[in-house]
Amino acid sequence: MGFFSKQNEDLGEQWRKKYLNLFDEQNKIEHAHHEKEKLLRQFIIQLSIIGEGQNKHLDPILQRVRNHVKNELEPITLKTELKNFNESIKNLPLKKKNLKADLLFDFLFRQYTDSAQQTALRELQKLVNNEDTTIEQASELFIEILKITEPEPEVQPSGESDEIVEPVVHIDVNVVSQQLLEYFSALAIPAVFEPQALLLKETLLNPNQSKQPFEDVLRDLVQLLLKIKEYGEAEQQDIDQFLLHIANQLAELNIIVTETNAAANSSVKSRNKLDQAVFTQIRELQVEAIKTTSLDLLKENVNQCFKTIVSEIKTHHQQDKERQQQFQDHMAELVNKMISLEVETENLKVELKVIHTQATQDTLTGLPNRNAYNQRVKDEIARYKRYGTPLTMTIWDIDYFKKINDTFGHKSGDKVLALTANQLQQSTRDTDFIARFGGEEFVMLLPNTDVTLARILVEDLRQLVASTGFNANGKAVPITVSCGLTQFLADDTEDSFFERADKALYEAKNTGRNRCCVS
Repeated sequence: MGFFSKQNEDLGEQWRKKYLNLFDEQNKIEHAHHEKEKLLRQFIIQLSIIGEGQNKHLDPILQRVRNHVKNELEPITLKTELKNFNESIKNLPLKKKNLKADLLFDFLFRQYTDSAQQTALRELQKLVNNEDTTIEQASELFIEILKITEPEPEVQPSGESDEIVEPVVHIDVNVVSQQLLEYFSALAIPAVFEPQALLLKETLLNPNQSKQPFEDVLRDLVQLLLKIKEYGEAEQQDIDQFLLHIANQLAELNIIVTETNAAANSSVKSRNKLDQAVFTQIRELQVEAIKTTSLDLLKENVNQCFKTIVSEIKTHHQQDKERQQQFQDHMAELVNKMISLEVETENLKVELKVIHTQATQDTLTGLPNRNAYNQRVKDEIARYKRYGTPLTMTIWDIDYFKKINDTFGHKSGDKVLALTANQLQQSTRDTDFIARFGGEEFVMLLPNTDVTLARILVEDLRQLVASTGFNANGKAVPITVSCGLTQFLADDTEDSFFERADKALYEAKNTGRNRCCVS
């Protein structure tokens, strides 16, 4: 009866506790695996939702991947979908980039009013906007436009005259320039092209005084528009490449999640296999205990059973350790991918913030630009309509600005703009808003201020600017400004509000400059 001694009972109790401890540890690992798997599934579902709508060819695949993650299907099925996802990214159809010439056609429709020319221009515009168009280069487009607007001269029949009669076209340069200035004001010009755009605007303000032929001015304008178009396309390509990179990152994350899920499932299956093996060994031992008639044989069977169980537990522990290390490696890789994605996202936020600043800020003066004014005037009018508080607008214009550029150079002109902007900005109230509207014009909004009080404020500003001069090449450069101001009325719109202030500015210009007039 030595087998059933107190020492053997203690040994059996130790083995039982050790097995139970290992079992509890395995349960904890399994629970941790399930929690991490759940978080990974949620993360990949959210990423797939964010990715939808970027490309119609990828949306169905993203939907299927999300469904697979939700339904916890077999890793092989999910891995197949991820391979399809990667192949779809590589084989995305390239979009054909059509020429964007709506602004040009709008100008042509206004300039050429002949019914036949208008019809031909409309047909050409449809052809350009068609994705299957054969017109892909700007040069081809301008050739087609010339065929419509400047047809080949007709040769007189023989016997009458051999001379080619060219049609006489009378173009009002001032009207064309004014229309082009309106287009310029509506066009978002990147900061890199602003100096060139400013020179063209100054020329279009006084086209008859320019030493450059008007045809050359138009040619420079077309070249600038083409450069802006190419610049925008390059930025769009950068965005497309970034989105493709994000899609690839998403695919890699999906693969890591799949492999991690497979490792977790393998661990669960291994544990179940171990449980089944232990249960089988104990069951067999129980059967042997019932059948055996020899205590020595029973003792031998029990020892053999314990050896087998210990061996299987060691094997399982080693395999689980390897799977745990693999899981940790996957998690580390996933964390690194997520950190990389987060860094790229932050960089994109910074770039977008810079782009937004460039879109709403004038680079020369540091003031808000026309885009910022367009939004602010809407807000101030809405506040007027809500609370009924007075609102006054002032439009400023630097006197003899073109003469300053011609006499002292464009660097001096830039300095005049910067000094004027600084004086106007530093001397206004915190609640006031001032922006560079374009060229040498500035626009100011004075909320909660009627035109009487506004007149006092702008007169002080006008005198302050007039006292601000500087020397260029030993010569004094005087700076004066004219302004027009008006108060918002109940039946006003944005346009009528601005036009009335602009009318007052012209009155100040026509009555001697360096003064403010009220409309």
